[in-house]
Amino acid sequence: MKICVVDDEREVRMSIIQKLSLLYPHEEIFDAGFGHRALETIALIQPDLVFLDIRMPEMDGLDILDRLKSDSPSMHVVIISGYDDFEYARKALQYGAMDYLLKPADRGEIKEIVEKVKRKQRDEFRREFEFFSSKAPEAPLRYEHLELFNISLWFNERQWKTVLFGSVSERIAEFERMPGHIMFAFAAAPRIEGIVVKAEMDQYPAGFRDKASCLPFLTAEIKKLERRLFFGTAASAGAADDSPARAGDRKEAGKKANKLRSLIVAHAVNGQIESLEEALRQWFEQLKRLDLPELRRECAHLMAALDEGLVKPDVIVVEEETFHYWLAWVSKHPTWEELTASIRKLVVSGVHALKRLEARPEEEGAARSWFEQAVKLLETSTDPNLSLESVAEAVNVHPVTLSRMFKQQMGVTFVKYLTGRKLKHAQELLLTTNKRINDISEEIGYGDYRYFRSLFKKEFGYSPSEFRRRNGIAAGPDEAEEAGM
Repeated sequence: MKICVVDDEREVRMSIIQKLSLLYPHEEIFDAGFGHRALETIALIQPDLVFLDIRMPEMDGLDILDRLKSDSPSMHVVIISGYDDFEYARKALQYGAMDYLLKPADRGEIKEIVEKVKRKQRDEFRREFEFFSSKAPEAPLRYEHLELFNISLWFNERQWKTVLFGSVSERIAEFERMPGHIMFAFAAAPRIEGIVVKAEMDQYPAGFRDKASCLPFLTAEIKKLERRLFFGTAASAGAADDSPARAGDRKEAGKKANKLRSLIVAHAVNGQIESLEEALRQWFEQLKRLDLPELRRECAHLMAALDEGLVKPDVIVVEEETFHYWLAWVSKHPTWEELTASIRKLVVSGVHALKRLEARPEEEGAARSWFEQAVKLLETSTDPNLSLESVAEAVNVHPVTLSRMFKQQMGVTFVKYLTGRKLKHAQELLLTTNKRINDISEEIGYGDYRYFRSLFKKEFGYSPSEFRRRNGIAAGPDEAEEAGM
């Protein structure tokens, strides 16, 4: 935080500066003098807070206050007045001063003022950060993941700032002697955290100054880092480039991947193993040219199409729940090697499993025992991480075999059935507990509250909060927010 002290008596200025320095040794505190010099100093420094005397020669405090609020309406100004200046102080408050202190101000009063400004800045930061987050097409940061430090840097749009990735605790330790350099710390995605700090442009050419550029800059830098971590090589580091040529390459790769996806599904449905493996190989090559979010969506589309196609090959309609399930499955793979190995294993071995069933149809008729075990597990388990793979492993069958059996016996896919069970469990929790809806959403395995809300409303015709109200249960804080959405 930057603080300026304005008074025509040097002793008064030094007294306030000394008290501020003892209370806040890491803040930037300036002797701004008085009169025209004070205005020039404040214009140059652009402080967050000004302690301003009322009665001064050359320019009195009201004149300076009027100029300051005209040029910088958001600047916080506190009037310092004597006992005889109450009328001046009252006018100063009308002109926009946030408070006033009687001379001589003690350390407790000064600290109270500074803390009040810090609280105001934090509140304003939260409002503005949430506003920019709501406007961003991709916002990797969520408010609850932020740890605030010197938020006055947010309001200083002349200061160059950048991001330093790495362990938050280790990064903060690096600035132990300069804590005022840190604006905030964050966690954005698995394995990605860091701090946003003030910096010099010549040392860190990648950065930003103004508030509106913060989230776009962070999003771009996080995408680059996440891609490097995902692929584990420098070869793909340039894939997050937003140049027109790069965008054109991504678009072309997306078209080719889409066509190859259709081929993969067709080969899988027809049991053509060699053609399937070759189509998968070509498909993986195209995926590496996509941005990471596009890559994951494409993988989820394939797995969802296969989930539907391998159990009902005549009509393939991918429903939202199925796509969302497989997108979550894809996102759990931290590296390219792990994701491709899982897809190849599940798809190719799944086709082999179906071919064995077709060759020996009596095995499908003998599946009643393990299928009943699977259904019982779904009916009784409250594990939010329950999945097609985990249930298949529990009953010792291939996931594709389990999915086909669910479609034949229950008339819906495994994913659809699992989603229904989760939502019924959510219903029970809404009726029998006073847990917040956000917490219930996470408890049943949906970290994305908005998606859970839309699923619940689609299934039952009411949002979670409406369901509670219709059953005579008072709304909690998050439910009141939902009602205003």
